[in-house]
Amino acid sequence: MSSEYESAYQRIEGLLKWYKSHTGERNEATTRLHLIDELLFECMGWDKRSDCVVEESIEGTYSDYSLMCPRRTVIVEAKKEGIYFDIPSGFTNRDYKIRTIVKDIPPLCIAINQAAAYCQQRGTPFGIVTNGYQLVAFIGSRQDGLPPIEGRAVVFESMEAMVEDFSLFWRLLSKSGILERNLLARLVGTDTVILPNKLSQVIPIYPGVKSRNFIQTDLHILADLVFEDIIGSQELEIEFLNKCYCQSGALSQYALISKSLLSNRYESLFVNHEEHPTIVPAISKRGLNPELLAESISKRPILILGDVGVGKTIFFRHFIHVDAHDVFANAIVFYIDFGCKAAFTMDLREFVVDEIQRQLHDKFNIDIYERSFVRAVYHNALSRFERGIYGSLKETDPKEFKQKEINFLDNKIQDAEQFLQDALGHITKGRKQQVVIFLDNADQRSDDIQQQLFIIAQSMATNWPVTVFLALRPETFQRSQRLGSMSAYHLKAFTIAPPRIDEVLIKRLNFGLDIASGRLQSSILPKEVNVDFQKVASFLTIVKYSLEQSTEIVECVDNLSGGNVRLGLDFIKRLIGSGHIDTRKILDIHTLSGRYLVRLHEFLRTIIFGDTIYYDPDSSPVENVFDIASDDSREHLLSLLILEFVDRIGKQSARHGFVGLEEVYEYSQGLGFLVNQVDDHLCRLWKKKLLETAGRIKPIDKDVSATAIRITTVGAYHLHRLPRMFVYYDAIVTDTPVLLPQYRNQILDVSDIKERLIRSENFLEYLEKCGSLIDSSKTGLDWQFLINDAKDNIIDIRAYNS
Repeated sequence: MSSEYESAYQRIEGLLKWYKSHTGERNEATTRLHLIDELLFECMGWDKRSDCVVEESIEGTYSDYSLMCPRRTVIVEAKKEGIYFDIPSGFTNRDYKIRTIVKDIPPLCIAINQAAAYCQQRGTPFGIVTNGYQLVAFIGSRQDGLPPIEGRAVVFESMEAMVEDFSLFWRLLSKSGILERNLLARLVGTDTVILPNKLSQVIPIYPGVKSRNFIQTDLHILADLVFEDIIGSQELEIEFLNKCYCQSGALSQYALISKSLLSNRYESLFVNHEEHPTIVPAISKRGLNPELLAESISKRPILILGDVGVGKTIFFRHFIHVDAHDVFANAIVFYIDFGCKAAFTMDLREFVVDEIQRQLHDKFNIDIYERSFVRAVYHNALSRFERGIYGSLKETDPKEFKQKEINFLDNKIQDAEQFLQDALGHITKGRKQQVVIFLDNADQRSDDIQQQLFIIAQSMATNWPVTVFLALRPETFQRSQRLGSMSAYHLKAFTIAPPRIDEVLIKRLNFGLDIASGRLQSSILPKEVNVDFQKVASFLTIVKYSLEQSTEIVECVDNLSGGNVRLGLDFIKRLIGSGHIDTRKILDIHTLSGRYLVRLHEFLRTIIFGDTIYYDPDSSPVENVFDIASDDSREHLLSLLILEFVDRIGKQSARHGFVGLEEVYEYSQGLGFLVNQVDDHLCRLWKKKLLETAGRIKPIDKDVSATAIRITTVGAYHLHRLPRMFVYYDAIVTDTPVLLPQYRNQILDVSDIKERLIRSENFLEYLEKCGSLIDSSKTGLDWQFLINDAKDNIIDIRAYNS
């Protein structure tokens, strides 16, 4: 057992002795002070200052204790003035029906009903009624339709019972026990709710693979070629960097969150109380930060922090070949990509050593194992060897001396890492060339791998004659600073912010057009394959025209990509060659009229569905905000309610848009939602990047919980745009449990556009009914406005297709 448990047991034993020795001397105040306070805060593991709100006002009434961890989880009702309950002897079991124990004890019935009312008003899972020496614990807010009074309760009929059965007392009611939901498991058996099947669960081929015709297949293959393969070719690297590089940090014109939040995107790295290093942009309005090169003289790796897909790789390439070309022109530069498969095949140190050796040979024509090079590296060591114990053999037995010398050098090169370090030292001294190592795409590996790479980079920067640049995910850096290998280390790190996504897309499309039209030649192009590059050029022209003309599409890409340039480019690749649009019709119209404007709903379908026939929440970048985990129909609106609250309050926040997590729970529980419902939605919103947390940590975690959250552009788009569109409801309807049978029977698997429009209208009517159960005066969400816009969108699409 833990020391906390043992200490609590000793305290409750002491409390029992005090109780027995002071029988009959207590009034209401002393009961509360000496018994209930002691029981909660000394014997059950709750902290009076951080875990408890006393005399909390709840709609004009006051609860005695509200226990938080960090959200309101337990309401404790203590004995009130003039109300006295006493559980009679004979109640020696632990579990009882509440009706049984309150049958002949009206004051206890009143106290339980009062605590249950507080729980239901604030969505608090558990209630406790106690007079200090007796305790009844029960489920205060249920999801199975039963009122709390119809449920069961755990009863400790005396303080002796608490001591004698302290293991159970602690497991059910301590802070750790409540967090593990042991009381719920004891009284209900499980908190798993059996929901009606989603439509997707009865579709045999779900999610399915969307087929492509010949034109779409060619476009799909060639989109990969012109967007991925060719830009990585060395023969076009300088051309690509000059034509496609966009400076990081330029603020979006289309984001649905404020520019101040965009400019402070890395303010989420550390919570207020943490000591942390200086975070500075690698690029400012004036260009490359001069401190970046100045840091190269330090004996530590230069850390480049950037979220996945913001452009750390292209920043490195532009830094090497353009920004600092004069600095690196006479340097030996190694670029090691940990995104390649080879990194999986061996020890990381071995991989780094082998890769540097390979690049020395292939790029710089230096074979470090060549005999004369090895002897040059260890020239001084060989001189000392000759003066050593075998030196006399050089005259008396030259052959034996030569063998001893070979063995000596062989021992040196067997330690590959030390030998490479010695070889690089020889190169820097002999050639007077700086050695620079870039370790990139570590963010495509696990946190553990990234920390191992940091240790390797630190070792090289400290002991080798090299300058090391290491790219990391910000959250890995933050966690490592707090817990891991980077703690108490770096004073400074440089951040890469994403460029403007619209500028990146237009430049990439122009580059793709240069390739598809033949203006740029590359050996990578499949000359032996009969490929219609004209169709590729035509479709790229269509996409470019649509991006230039449609602010809706740019807004969509900008917000849903959330600063991930790689994802934004993937959205365009999904459009090119997608099986979810009529490619032949689009190309025919373009051929006849010279232009075609892709509509937002066409573009969104390709993003939402990707390569599947039906919406798949695991593969789609779009979240189903209407999904639920309980049989509470109001929960369909909970994600939107949370997003709206965080968006609204964040705009008033002085903390870079962050809203305290306790405020979110306060708001949600005030609407009557349970803690576990809020937990589930917060985790889903965080996982799909609709919300981000201070410290980049999971919102709900037993070891460490976030303190604040803020909305992202992805979340803002899900809040302000998607719920107004037919294409969204048409997709997620298959992934949403419908609780009311009369509506569930109308949600069928249909493919005809007319039938899909009717299905979406029924789905909207169901969601509208669910939303009507929430007191709109307590929220800032104009749900009816969103519903009406969605209905209007359905009317427009029906007219367009009639």
